[in-house]
Amino acid sequence: MSEALSEQDISELRQWRLNIEEANRNNIFCHCRTCGAEWVDSSFDAVCSCGSSDVEHISCWQFPDD
Repeated sequence: MSEALSEQDISELRQWRLNIEEANRNNIFCHCRTCGAEWVDSSFDAVCSCGSSDVEHISCWQFPDD
């Protein structure tokens, strides 16, 4: 029983996705599983300064502002 999305809903969803993409730019929290280093980067493919590519990447928008 799914309802068809209205044009306004589609437009809002498109804008929401664009906002998420914008928030991701330069806002990727990285944690190296090898040495424990943490930093914020602009790439989901970031490699740690220790040389490890075993890095966890989390979009910063997922963290609440206090």
